[in-house]
Amino acid sequence: MKKIFLIPLLLLLYSCGYTSIYKDKKNQDLQINILAMSGDSELNKLIKKEIDLYSNKDSNNKFDVDVFSSYQKTIIAKNSAGVATDFKIILMTNFSVKNNEEVINFDFNESTNMKNISDSFELNNYEKNIKKNYTASTREKLIIKLLNINDN
Repeated sequence: MKKIFLIPLLLLLYSCGYTSIYKDKKNQDLQINILAMSGDSELNKLIKKEIDLYSNKDSNNKFDVDVFSSYQKTIIAKNSAGVATDFKIILMTNFSVKNNEEVINFDFNESTNMKNISDSFELNNYEKNIKKNYTASTREKLIIKLLNINDN
């Protein structure tokens, strides 16, 4: 009985015409030139590295970008001894994109809460991982926005 039900279900899903929205986006080339960077230097280095990985210097789709980044770590809870137990990390990036004579701004913000770890080395590694994940996600969002500019 399960096999009889499974076969029509697979046929329906196979022929429904589903395709990923971003399937063809990876195949398009962009040249992203970073003109200026300000804000958090560590976050800026990671953003530049992520963008350089994707940027194609031979592409005709050229964008000039100014980057402003911000990293904030605030204490949101303390224990009875006054030692911080919980932090809130806020990462913000603003891209000012120049395409031809048009300037478009894109803002990307993310925040996360994290518990304090007694080992400061592990805490620093955890924060670095958060920054790396944020920059990879921000790069993907920026590229999708830039590709949408080209589609218009």
